[in-house]
Amino acid sequence: MKLKLLRRLSQGATLLMIVLIPLLNIRGITAITGSLYSFAVGPLWITDPLSGVQTVMASLSADRVLLLSMLLPLLLALVFGRVFCSWMCPQNTISEIVDCFSRRGRIRRILTLPPTAVPRYAVMVCLLIAAPLIGFPAANLISAPGIISVQISKYFYEEVVGWELALIGIIVLAEMFIARRVWCNYICPVGGFLGLFRMRSTMKVVFSEDAVHVCGRCLECAEACQLGLNPMGEQIYPLCHNCGECIAACEKMKGKGKPLSFKF
Repeated sequence: MKLKLLRRLSQGATLLMIVLIPLLNIRGITAITGSLYSFAVGPLWITDPLSGVQTVMASLSADRVLLLSMLLPLLLALVFGRVFCSWMCPQNTISEIVDCFSRRGRIRRILTLPPTAVPRYAVMVCLLIAAPLIGFPAANLISAPGIISVQISKYFYEEVVGWELALIGIIVLAEMFIARRVWCNYICPVGGFLGLFRMRSTMKVVFSEDAVHVCGRCLECAEACQLGLNPMGEQIYPLCHNCGECIAACEKMKGKGKPLSFKF
């Protein structure tokens, strides 16, 4: 199955999950409960690592169940990189749709910013420092995937949504008219935190030419990257979230061997 189709299925399955969980829970089916901050599959709890670390810092105590619930997402990041961001995060899916509409509508944005992870890490550090000071996981206030999943549940349970959903509208407007993918590139604390968990053997996009794998310098890979990265020999990490769009674009080009691939 092609890489792009697999990712679309994963994105669709995540959106379906965060809609089905409250619908099933309302009907008394509780095999899966919770939100993207923390959810349970039967007895197994899975917690967003940033949310979990903040909870520990805010309460100044460490619960064993909470710590164990963060392991699976951290292992996923260590092995496959930030695939949560590109393959599962509902905000990334929304941002991709916004980017597609912006391109087709030829909407001109106010700013063209160079990709950099520095602002994102600054935001993350500030929020982590704030957690023990205010006694609350501050990053949860701007955790887009958590907000989306919680507000969907709130709508099904109470038929209303909270003011937090306004953040998603602000992100959409900012990415459509101010700067491309401004949230993922420069602000998102969840992506910033997951980006810390990388090893030399973590899955990465590799550009490698030889006698068989020859690059035609068409730049389709760079054009396909919504984060504004160029995988042809440039340093794309920690910004790259392993969506594989550049690899899919490379595979569409004519020729036997392709110089872009995922490797560990």
